[in-house]
Amino acid sequence: MLLKIGFIVLGLVILYVTIQVILYKRDMKKTKEDLLKYVEKNKENLSVTIIENEHVVLAWNADRKTPLASTVKLLVLFHFVKAVSKGDLNLDEMVELSELERFYIDRTDGGAHKYWLEVNKFSKNATLLDVAKGMMQYSSNACTDYLIERIGLKKINDRMTCAGLTEHDELIPLTPKLLWSAYVSNHRRDALKQMSGVSDEQYKTLMNEIFAIMKNDPERKMALEEKMKKKNLLSFHIQSLLAQKLTKSTTNQYAHFMKRLNDDLLTEEEKRLFSQIVLGETVKAESDHSFWYKGGATLFGFTSALYRRTDTKSISISLFINDPKAKNSYWIERIFNQFVVTLAMDKAFRQRLILAFTS
Repeated sequence: MLLKIGFIVLGLVILYVTIQVILYKRDMKKTKEDLLKYVEKNKENLSVTIIENEHVVLAWNADRKTPLASTVKLLVLFHFVKAVSKGDLNLDEMVELSELERFYIDRTDGGAHKYWLEVNKFSKNATLLDVAKGMMQYSSNACTDYLIERIGLKKINDRMTCAGLTEHDELIPLTPKLLWSAYVSNHRRDALKQMSGVSDEQYKTLMNEIFAIMKNDPERKMALEEKMKKKNLLSFHIQSLLAQKLTKSTTNQYAHFMKRLNDDLLTEEEKRLFSQIVLGETVKAESDHSFWYKGGATLFGFTSALYRRTDTKSISISLFINDPKAKNSYWIERIFNQFVVTLAMDKAFRQRLILAFTS
């Protein structure tokens, strides 16, 4: 009898695994058309703002604050370009790679930082311009936090309103949160319990403390990193909590921010530098004067902001998708950037999205 039950259970397990494999293979074949259908059916999990020339043509949940993922790096780039323009930073300055290692935590950025190093084949140094490209074109969190330190976190936050970002959380460095669980406990359950009850002010204080350790105490930083890995202190639930602690803003803010970068926030010389560093140059058409884009992803959501300008028109797009249970992230991630770029390049495709939310 027990043997028979065992065979039944084994059969059910095999059936479940087979079904999951089939579903996974099906989902990995999905295209931007499938993502368009998905967002139409999951409007409650979507925020989007589209501005064509001077007109907002779509605003859906546009003022709902959402964790920003790597899209927040656009804000850091804006301040970096301004610092270079004022002479506070020099693009040709050589930066020791060991300086960046202070902010690097292995296997926590999707391989972005290592890929940046491998592609560029640096020896011991990189220029400050290389570091900025590492932040934007490769999405290295270590490069980002190094630049935040160099520009000054307080300076970035104090000037948020000047950039029109009035509904934007204060920027917090990206990497300290990854060591938070190891900083407060040796056990996942206890860490999650301690992390769940903190206020925003307490969280900010904790991140400043961990950031100081990363900057000034490499041995303790390494010990926290090793404990985090050994004790598996980045569980699904902890990652979910960390995602919600990311700096938040809205699609309304980012669509207008991207437009203002061209209209009045950057000089012509600053725009050229911005274009040199940000993603977009490789996909823009001959008729495009500017094409700026930054997407971002966590296990639980996707964010983006894009600006495109030609002789006759401009378009700003900011699209955020929430996936709170991480059921669709694995396939959305593969096509999300292509989807947003297509919205900017293909008027008919863009109109289909607009009609889905306005008809």
